[in-house]
Amino acid sequence: MFRFFRTYRQRLLTENRISNYLLYAVGEIVLVVIGILIALQINNWNEGVKNREMERGFYQDILSDLKKDSLKLEGLTRLYSNRIEHAGWLLKALRNPNSFRDAQEIDKQIQPLYIGPLSVTYNSTYEAAKNSDAFANFGNKEILKDLNQFYASFEELNGILESTLRWLETALEPLMATIPKNYITSDSGAYMITSELHDLREYYEFTAAIEDKRNLPVTLPEILEDPRFEYYLTGDLGRSFNALESLKRRKVRIAELKVAINSYLNP
Repeated sequence: MFRFFRTYRQRLLTENRISNYLLYAVGEIVLVVIGILIALQINNWNEGVKNREMERGFYQDILSDLKKDSLKLEGLTRLYSNRIEHAGWLLKALRNPNSFRDAQEIDKQIQPLYIGPLSVTYNSTYEAAKNSDAFANFGNKEILKDLNQFYASFEELNGILESTLRWLETALEPLMATIPKNYITSDSGAYMITSELHDLREYYEFTAAIEDKRNLPVTLPEILEDPRFEYYLTGDLGRSFNALESLKRRKVRIAELKVAINSYLNP
């Protein structure tokens, strides 16, 4: 085809048909420009398809991350609900001198307080896309804004989780370290064994199997008379209720994000 155009152009020049040659030249330029524009349009269309596929894959991965977040939040909700249940039981026993104060029963209520939360977030998909500047090619900026706020607000929850662990390590553990553990039996960890922490069964069974021949007095009920223990319980309860409120808000945000993302992916 290019040979045809070149031959035609030569013939116009040979025949001294300048006006026709100029008209032809303009037409050829126009055709070239049109060809370039078509090629650019096709390239843009291909890039658009590629970006849409990338965006769709991103949101599908985000939905998977949100599902993992939901499972983690459910576990944290159970953990903090249990902390409230057991810390509340101990506070009632502490404030009622006439209540039943059996060492093993008290221990059953204390043992779950030793289990602290782990701060985990599944934001690797979001951070990877953000760091690669992929968001610039995504269409729905509103969802990206909501995701940014969602992951940024995770610091609030992490702060509560870390505070619970610090409170446990600096207040409860040093206080309980002053008491011999001769009261622990295979039954004292009943709650821990039957809960999601059933893998601790071996620990309690192993510890209980080691006979204590020291004849030490079981002094656990005395911990209820220590003002530091009440201080710990009230602090732990405050953090636990605060955590449940934070978890509740986060569950609502996850539900809203799922609806927004699914609506965008399946209009």
